[in-house]
Amino acid sequence: MTKDNKFWITLGLIFILGSVVYAVPPKLNPLPSDYDTGITWQDAQKSDKPAIVNFYVDWCSACRKFAPILENLRKEFEQEYNFVIVKADDTKNASIVRQFRFYSYPSVFLFDGKNDKKVFLDQRKYFNMEEMRRELT
Repeated sequence: MTKDNKFWITLGLIFILGSVVYAVPPKLNPLPSDYDTGITWQDAQKSDKPAIVNFYVDWCSACRKFAPILENLRKEFEQEYNFVIVKADDTKNASIVRQFRFYSYPSVFLFDGKNDKKVFLDQRKYFNMEEMRRELT
């Protein structure tokens, strides 16, 4: 094998091995803040669609259990509703948190900006997918 061939083989291997994409495994226990609904509270207020607004904190175990349920609801009802998640202990969200009155986490509201209407969804239904579907239909 000539010196030239070794060079091209080595360069080819570097190219092939360098272009391998390593998949990042999903988090085993994602936090509620790991989810992204794609819309901010400010954008939801301007929208013609009503919004489902979830107030959460990452340290709350119920919030962690509810986050994937809300994600499934978002996928199912994204044509009818905007879904907004608000991290309640983030100081940037203090004014939003004050607008809604709640006393525990998670707290989910149906918000209609056109009519300035806020409806608190019954927390006893959060972990029952069928009950939540009925609330949203």
